[in-house]
Amino acid sequence: MKNLLFISIVFLLACTPLKNASDKHNTNTKSINYTVGFYNVENLFDTEDDPLINDDEFTDSGEKEWNDERYQLKLEKISEVIYSLSTNGLPIAFGLCEVENKKVVEDLVNTESLKTQNYGIVHYDSQDERGIDNAFIYRKDVLKILSSKAITPSISINGIEDRTRDILYVKTQIKSQKSELHFFINHFPSRSGGQEKSEPKRLSVAKLLAETIAEIKFSDENAAIIILGDFNDMPNNKSIREILGACPLENNCYLNNLSYPFHDKNQGTYNYKGNWNVLDQIIVSKPLTNKENSMSILNNEAKILQSPFVMYTSEDGTTTPSRTYGGNNYYGGISDHLATYCTISIKQ
Repeated sequence: MKNLLFISIVFLLACTPLKNASDKHNTNTKSINYTVGFYNVENLFDTEDDPLINDDEFTDSGEKEWNDERYQLKLEKISEVIYSLSTNGLPIAFGLCEVENKKVVEDLVNTESLKTQNYGIVHYDSQDERGIDNAFIYRKDVLKILSSKAITPSISINGIEDRTRDILYVKTQIKSQKSELHFFINHFPSRSGGQEKSEPKRLSVAKLLAETIAEIKFSDENAAIIILGDFNDMPNNKSIREILGACPLENNCYLNNLSYPFHDKNQGTYNYKGNWNVLDQIIVSKPLTNKENSMSILNNEAKILQSPFVMYTSEDGTTTPSRTYGGNNYYGGISDHLATYCTISIKQ
């Protein structure tokens, strides 16, 4: 009887599949991580006088004495910022604001640090009175552009028209898996004149952005959306929190503001009179916060680049973004804002 029992056990073990190391490996899906980012580059103007916009101060005879040497130095420093964010190569997508035209973006992607990547560019001239626009650069080896457009806000406050930056919308496809990824690049109206006076302008643009996103969500509940920009408002301000409906991750909203934690920690991308403001933010749709999906944000977090080369340290030890100008005083820095970025994980 004992021999029969022993033979039965051996038979069962022989017929039972064993989970070896290779089987375990096969259950794991391989993922590849890429950087996505945004940067307000503080008035990236060329040196030529464009009679159609108000760019006189950014010429060699203008108040800022802007010349080719200063322009080339700024381009190189911005490219260093983008290059420093490399993960599996340079960032696959990067939003820019405060660029004068497409030419300056072309000059940027042709700098020594970036030219080997052969970046593609999406840019539209906006109606902004100063001529500053939004732009989008992308790696052609990873992303394919399906469509793009400039969404033009129509703002009228007390009967006065306000011409501001467009919302840049770019619909892309991840080439490796044919999945769609929607990008929105923003530069909301400034706080010129004070928060109370200027807020209605930002509320108007936020409403337009919210309506556009609602249309995408209606067509595809699982749409992967990344909203990048300088919103000139904090994450808890009405334009972001109420009109756009972007919430902290724990609130489980459709739009999740990955930059919200910076607000609670007194960190930020812009320093105003010694106080940090989270003006530059990354907001994503809920599907991108689910790590089980084919695309998701790594650790569901945004980051701010605060490397020493982008910071200025004063005599008292205070650090602020290393800006190019303060008024008409040339400081030789990069920008008065800091770049923000996140890592997108794509399953292969």
